[in-house]
Amino acid sequence: MIVNKTTKDYYIGSASTNRLYARFCSHVIYFKGSKIVKLAIKKYELKNFAFIVLDLYPNVVTKENNKELMDLEDKYLKLLVPNYNILTEAGSSFGYKHTEVDRQKMKDLYDDARRVRVGSLNRGKKLSSDTIERIREKALIRPPMSEATKNKCITNTRPVVLYNLNRTVYGKYPTILEAAKAISCDEKTIRRALQTEKRVVKRQWIVEDLQDK
Repeated sequence: MIVNKTTKDYYIGSASTNRLYARFCSHVIYFKGSKIVKLAIKKYELKNFAFIVLDLYPNVVTKENNKELMDLEDKYLKLLVPNYNILTEAGSSFGYKHTEVDRQKMKDLYDDARRVRVGSLNRGKKLSSDTIERIREKALIRPPMSEATKNKCITNTRPVVLYNLNRTVYGKYPTILEAAKAISCDEKTIRRALQTEKRVVKRQWIVEDLQDK
């Protein structure tokens, strides 16, 4: 669950076994998930969002039991009516965009009582000893994040500045991805340029890492 702490809007999704971190990065770092969440984070900044685990599916997710995971997600979609979600049903690939009337109805439904309910979903919840043991075992065998993955996250989120070849500023961007979009190129092109001495991109711009300044 991704919650906008400023507006109280939120998004609900699910992740397969060992995919929680990947889903997190997809939505809030690489912006390859929900477009609504992407726009909201750009408007309100990442520091004003919370990433919450509402529930844990106790088994390793497979093709055979994936439906159970989708049912669990669907339960929270129907219970909490998240207005950042475009899809109306878990696992659906055909979206429905809510109208402004629908969005207002959702906000009206999300009253103070429901906010308290959301906050108390996991408060005081006791997991069975079997579930705790399964979670512990999964945590013990889960490989740590590789240095390559860590560096990739840092690389993709660092701010950069683009200069014209005459060293006048073309634009400053909070991420490499934003800079790549501004000049219609792949983010890998900018990353490769940052590793060169001249740091020239597409023979038109010079890129510099603002963190180095």
